[in-house]
Amino acid sequence: MRIAILGASGRSGAAAAARATAAGHDVVSVVRSAASAPAGTTVRLADARDIVALTAAISGVDAVISCLGHARTKSTEVDRAVLHDGAVAILSAMKSAQVSRLVAVSAAGAYVQGDDPLSRFIAKPIIARALGAGFADTRAMEHVIRASVAKWTILRPSRLISGTSKSTYRVGVERAVWWHYNTTFDTVGRAAVDALANPAWIDRAVFITE
Repeated sequence: MRIAILGASGRSGAAAAARATAAGHDVVSVVRSAASAPAGTTVRLADARDIVALTAAISGVDAVISCLGHARTKSTEVDRAVLHDGAVAILSAMKSAQVSRLVAVSAAGAYVQGDDPLSRFIAKPIIARALGAGFADTRAMEHVIRASVAKWTILRPSRLISGTSKSTYRVGVERAVWWHYNTTFDTVGRAAVDALANPAWIDRAVFITE
């Protein structure tokens, strides 16, 4: 399978590229700078909001994995609309390029319904005070994807951490996973690739955690 990974320069995107390559897939890294692309992948340059460039970048692929996120640099503020705007652009590009399969990385932190009591009433309200604008963008992204005609899977990892992933990970299809709060970037990449081979996850939001 030929897979385009948006945000391949980030930690989740790099993990997805590594997992996809290890599984024998042909990986296209869609990045803004060629120097940031994972080694061993085909590099195509595009900004997340540039529909024309995205269409060219994903031309000929079988599926798209979006690992876009809210990145902060020393000189700029966090882009609070990149996920929503990126989803709009990606879906338009996919339609033009005749690509139907999309896996998008979201965040469990943006949702509280169905959570365990510690998450719902203590942890997530505290986190939302700092990340509320980002979570609003996350929910806006999901709304756009759910309204589309794409064959989509939304992954909602718990708090992202570095480190070695476990041999297995926990999954909740359209439901939160109780009492487990961390997900490695490697597990996100692994789950993104797993999703492409799992038809039961199509048109579903899938919570993942270690």
